[in-house]
Amino acid sequence: MNFPSYRHSLNRMFASHLLGAATPGLMPGAPAATRPPQGERTIATFNAAQPAAHRAATFSYPIHIERAGIDSLPQACGVYVLRGANDMPLYVGRSLNLRGRVLAQLNSHDEQMLVRQTRRVEHHRCAGELGAELLEAQMLRELRPLHNKKTRDKRCLFTLRLDAEGRPGVTRVSEHEVAAKHPLFGVFASERAAQEALHQLVAQHGLCSFVTGLETSTGEGMACFGRQIRRCRGACTGEESHHEHQLRLTQALEELRIVAWPFAGRMGIVEHNDGVRQVHVIDQWRYLGTLDSERRQLTMTGSPKNRPGFDLDSYKIIIHPHLLGQLEWTPVPA
Repeated sequence: MNFPSYRHSLNRMFASHLLGAATPGLMPGAPAATRPPQGERTIATFNAAQPAAHRAATFSYPIHIERAGIDSLPQACGVYVLRGANDMPLYVGRSLNLRGRVLAQLNSHDEQMLVRQTRRVEHHRCAGELGAELLEAQMLRELRPLHNKKTRDKRCLFTLRLDAEGRPGVTRVSEHEVAAKHPLFGVFASERAAQEALHQLVAQHGLCSFVTGLETSTGEGMACFGRQIRRCRGACTGEESHHEHQLRLTQALEELRIVAWPFAGRMGIVEHNDGVRQVHVIDQWRYLGTLDSERRQLTMTGSPKNRPGFDLDSYKIIIHPHLLGQLEWTPVPA
């Protein structure tokens, strides 16, 4: 048997049968699609909606989550909290578009365990991204939600400080010590992070690991490891004087110096957007709360005994835009 001819005849038979038949509809109840007359050319089209619009139109709201909290989400900046049974905080997040972010999270296959545990959604509208960052950090510290990465206790921090002989070392400090305007260089959440910062500082500025105490010299005039690979400028071998080395060390540490609180008391950072105006109250670089037309949520009083200590999270959020002159400060009465 000629197999190619046999296959060709079968194809012609099926084709001639389908030419005169209607194609069944793809959806139940849909009319059958008929083949266009001979000579007319058909153009295949794809009329699917755009991905974002399609997800919004086809989103299936979990029936176990309170619908009112989802419907009230605005397309604006803020912080949201996913809460479970007995109002347990499960997750805290922030976004420039609260509605889009929460709907995407509830519709994510990777977040199904979190979605199953969620019972309601709450949100806090913010006038800008800075306020959202400050509020998120505060809520993470206070609520300690189950599905967020655990925040460390910042009451004990680590910093770099020069000893009596001018050598930098890692020192453990409290929040109140940092706020007391001592000359401290860098604030770190762990001793390891502080040690890594010191090693990086020595390598970047060509400092001597013997003089800075990172290595122990085995004899006078011996070259440290940095000198052997031509990073150190020779303070260990006498090619650079101790005075010159200390001057360069001090200048390098200045890059990490903690900026002292520049105001006499508490101050407010003004943010306004889309008709929302808020004042974020700060004292000693610690975020105390936000004032606006709707709520007053200061977390500390102004009495001297309760004066706030240093907060690393708030400091990191505020310090760079402050040094760049991007913040609008205003006095806040006690």
